[in-house]
Amino acid sequence: MASEKNIFDPEIVLPKLKNLKDRILDILSAKKKLLFGVILIAVVISVLGSNFLRQNPSGGKSAAKTVSSNIGKGFDFPALNNSGKLAGNNKIRLTIASAEKTNQVLVNDKVYTAKNNKLFLIVNLEFKNDISQPLNILPGDLIRLSYNGDESNKFAPDLHNNLVPIAAISTKLDRVGFVIPENAKDFKLYIGELEGKKEVIQIAFPS
Repeated sequence: MASEKNIFDPEIVLPKLKNLKDRILDILSAKKKLLFGVILIAVVISVLGSNFLRQNPSGGKSAAKTVSSNIGKGFDFPALNNSGKLAGNNKIRLTIASAEKTNQVLVNDKVYTAKNNKLFLIVNLEFKNDISQPLNILPGDLIRLSYNGDESNKFAPDLHNNLVPIAAISTKLDRVGFVIPENAKDFKLYIGELEGKKEVIQIAFPS
């Protein structure tokens, strides 16, 4: 009868130790590869991220280039009702607060950038209603623009609200905008009713 081998017999122990060693080396090798991969990915992300931030410091959006001119001239205009008809003898005070020449404009929470050698001329307005009932006004009918000394062509606003409501006893801010050539100068605003006399305001922007 063959004698049973002792579990501590080298013929049994050594192969098992060798297998265990090989498995441990395989595990360590896999972990090293995984660690190396993670480090490599982190380095790539870091490099790409730093390059992106250098090239796009404001999240890919270029800053607006704007020059402003203060005006501060006021006019009284007949108020309108909700149907766009005259609201009795009531008046609304319209103040041309300032003007801006810019390459970007915000419309309905979206930024639009002027292209094809164009810019935007934005006229900032204030409407004041002194009576105890709401009134309305149509700013797009009250403002025209000329430039480059050409007074034969008066441009209506490209950007404007239609019938603007002003709450009772309140002041409301609004604006109209024109698309202009980027080299345009000598700006003049014509303020008045469509069939009435116009008052001319010259806009002087810093050079």
